[in-house]
Amino acid sequence: MQQHKLIQLLKKLERREMTRFREFAESPYHNKHDVVRQLVQYLSDIFPQYTDSNCDRHLLFRQLFGRQPHDQKKLAVHFTYTLRLLEQFLQSEQLRQQPALQQQLLLQRLRSKKQFKHFEKILSKLEKNTDETKQRDADWYFHRYRAAAESDYYFTLVSERRRDQSLQYKQDYLNRYFLAVKLRDACEMAVRQRILKVSYDDPMAAIAVQQVAQSPDTLQSEPAINLYYRLYLVITEQSPAYYFEARAQLQQQQSALPDEELKNIYNYLQNYCIQRINAGEARFLQEIFQLYQAQLERGLLLEDGWLSEWHYKNIVTTALRLEELDWVYQFIEAYKKRLPEASRDNAYRFNLAAYYYAAEQYARVLELLTQVEYSDLRYSLGAKALLLRTYYDLEEYEALFSLVDSFKQYLIRNKLMADDRRLGYHNLFKLTRRAATLRYNQGYYAEARYTKELQRLQRDIGQAKAIFNKGWLLERVEELESGRV
Repeated sequence: MQQHKLIQLLKKLERREMTRFREFAESPYHNKHDVVRQLVQYLSDIFPQYTDSNCDRHLLFRQLFGRQPHDQKKLAVHFTYTLRLLEQFLQSEQLRQQPALQQQLLLQRLRSKKQFKHFEKILSKLEKNTDETKQRDADWYFHRYRAAAESDYYFTLVSERRRDQSLQYKQDYLNRYFLAVKLRDACEMAVRQRILKVSYDDPMAAIAVQQVAQSPDTLQSEPAINLYYRLYLVITEQSPAYYFEARAQLQQQQSALPDEELKNIYNYLQNYCIQRINAGEARFLQEIFQLYQAQLERGLLLEDGWLSEWHYKNIVTTALRLEELDWVYQFIEAYKKRLPEASRDNAYRFNLAAYYYAAEQYARVLELLTQVEYSDLRYSLGAKALLLRTYYDLEEYEALFSLVDSFKQYLIRNKLMADDRRLGYHNLFKLTRRAATLRYNQGYYAEARYTKELQRLQRDIGQAKAIFNKGWLLERVEELESGRV
């Protein structure tokens, strides 16, 4: 029974959630089945160690029904009842996290019971709470719209003749909710159309953009609308001027948005920087570095308190390209314990090796790379490329040539590597070997032959469709051209 949806879902719970689910199952209001209660108690006792032995169907049946003859259908029925109860519990848990929605549902019930005085009190409390909320994303507008809708519905029920603005408020908040969601989705559609080459039909997106553009004093003062409006211009127009304006607006308005929204916005800005860097605009290296720093300061790159090993690596790589050596070393050490335990040692050693390479402490590089486990393709490729550069700079030509030969076989054996990645690494190793050969023979080749080989190498680098670490390779070829080794 370990593969049953009930067990698989229970595995995803935290200990405190499992405890609350047990309390939920023991409440006669939620559950009137004694067998379900017994099953939840048993599953709570063995949580989270669900194994083939303690979840064996015969064992479970004896736990619930004693010495009765085994009846799999009977057991399956109670598993289904328990799964439904768990789904109800998860709904309840989700509702507990949304106080505004709770109050809206209470308003509906009070209105249906014609408890208007109580209704007015809860409505006033709801409006006051939402007004005092500092973070105002699209959901905030939606909750205000729902509250205004309830207020307007209530107004139509009472017989008093009085002025009421709830219908106007309802439209204002609905429009802002529409614009916030529409512009957010328009950004994502624009990105996917470029990356995935899919097509979306959304004529309302252009109307939303136009509406915000024509309302600088009202709509552009709303962060959830303004920032996605700015991002849409960045993504569709690709102008650096729009990027820097969006960046400035983010600094001014980010305190009004929740972290999940900010993660999304920073990701769009990072992707734009990566595009500009790939296009050869070096100034965006500093930009993406600043974006990383801003996210680190706010804790936006952490998931449940952990920093992804790939965020860790990308930040180190960016900072090293900017020659921020002191900052990099401090970052590597400071965030080591924030890495997930399963990947911590590998990520730490690899990135520390990259730091020592930039610091020209090559012995430390070689020492650390021997401790990196190559089970992950990305570490394997990155470590081999770093080793290649280290051998070149140390003039360890035999080791370099041996590494290039073994890497050819590695590429042949690895069938899962994407073609563009395979080509990029193949060209790096092949062209680095030619550069090393030329460097090694610099004192032996005639000047004409040396010049001819160097020009061929420069031509082939220029014509190659993809080369990883191309900047490093070009620097080494420039050294060959100037006669420095």
